[in-house]
Amino acid sequence: MSEAAGADGQGSGKRVRPDLFDTPKPPKNLRRSSVRGASMVSASRAGSLVLRFGSTAILARILAPEDYGLVAMTAVVSGFFGMFMDVGLTAATIQREQISHRQISTLFWVNVSLGLLIAVIVGCLAPWVADFYDEPRVTAITRALSATFVLGGLAVQHQALLRRHMRFKDLAINDVLSTVVGIAAGIAMAAAGCGYWSLVGITVATAAAKLIGLWLTLRWIPGPPRRGTGVMPMLKFGGDILGFGIVNYFSRQADTILIGRFFGPLPLAHYEKAYSLLLVPITQINAPLSSVAVPALSRSRSEPAKFSRFYLSVIQIVCSLGIPLVAGIAIFADQVVLLWLGKDWSESADLFRLLAVAAVIGGISNPLGWLQISLGQTRKYRILGIANSAVIVLSFFLGLPFGPEGVAAAYSIAMAVNFVPYWLIGLRGTPIPPRVAFASMLPPLVSCALASVPALLISRTTIPGLAPWIPSILAALAYFATYASVLLFGFRKWSFFRGILGELRSAKQGS
Repeated sequence: MSEAAGADGQGSGKRVRPDLFDTPKPPKNLRRSSVRGASMVSASRAGSLVLRFGSTAILARILAPEDYGLVAMTAVVSGFFGMFMDVGLTAATIQREQISHRQISTLFWVNVSLGLLIAVIVGCLAPWVADFYDEPRVTAITRALSATFVLGGLAVQHQALLRRHMRFKDLAINDVLSTVVGIAAGIAMAAAGCGYWSLVGITVATAAAKLIGLWLTLRWIPGPPRRGTGVMPMLKFGGDILGFGIVNYFSRQADTILIGRFFGPLPLAHYEKAYSLLLVPITQINAPLSSVAVPALSRSRSEPAKFSRFYLSVIQIVCSLGIPLVAGIAIFADQVVLLWLGKDWSESADLFRLLAVAAVIGGISNPLGWLQISLGQTRKYRILGIANSAVIVLSFFLGLPFGPEGVAAAYSIAMAVNFVPYWLIGLRGTPIPPRVAFASMLPPLVSCALASVPALLISRTTIPGLAPWIPSILAALAYFATYASVLLFGFRKWSFFRGILGELRSAKQGS
């Protein structure tokens, strides 16, 4: 047992598992271990995604679109303060080479204290939020959602320790089960006529179930907080990440705030649904990869060649999967909206198309942040975030006079203008040459552009006597078949993805 663990164990009367605080060793086959971890997280994300899509399809037909707009108004505030509950300490725990029981215990109580404080602050600010939107119902919703800060503060370090040791199977199971609990609570409340409170119930029930699952999975009991444990460097590291998170959050939520303030809950509901649907494939891909990539890169940064190969593989996966999915949703927006949400949400389709460029660029730029965090370049991470966010927020104000559609179009234009400078500056001082990074992104972009041509032609074809949904299905098949053919054979990426699939099969056999 380590010295710190032993001391704390004696002080608390409980034995502390030393392996939780040992330095994780880099796996022999970094890509194979990462593929295995990512597959587990992806499976859980896919399960949660199916559950959320199914629940949304049910709830969107029970609840009014305005109900979603009301909760979206409160989510802006709760999401902002939620960043302070973590203050970047999850990343600090994962990235740091050496940690101790005393350090993590101290960070645990920091997170708990922040969660309690934020819950009180949000509860006090609730009337002001309602006045801002001129919507009195927002007061009670905001106060109810403040409970999630207390629950989240109790869960932060348990989740960070599981991620540090790449226990992705445990995290995956917990995510799916907590999602099931939350959705079941929400649907039951909606069926009982609770209206928008059923959406609040989903959030609170999911957070409570997740906390219980994490504590049952990781049988670690924190000790008392102590001074002189060396947590200040970790707090500084987390502070840089928090600084990025704050400005990034405002840049991503300023559009929601402005639309809700000037156009009301109904246009906001259509805008939010459009953007959230576009983010689904990006989140489904990036969230599991981020969970795996940051700890894996942090463990291998002393080996530049290995580090670079792995990071470029990550970029290829993000671009090859994310770009065609977002573009496909934009191409078939009318059909997706009708199938998923129903005819009352048809206004969201045009917003899908206008937001598509912003969603794609935002998704494929996320790995740059993972690179900087793993290398400890959090100051650059924060400064780049401030500059990028300033341009985005300015674009929202420029587009506001033209309504939600103007905001969406301005957002996509700003992201496109920022893309190349953002990557050039971000890659400076890293082992990754910009030329190589951009070359990894180009094949999926070209393949997607070529695949869009037959898809658009077929989808707009009308044949008398033919059911209207048949051209849409044929167009979707042509789109993905053309994309896969150009990418795998035209750009010769077949061996790369065959290797990934082979490592995934090996990982499953070895589990």
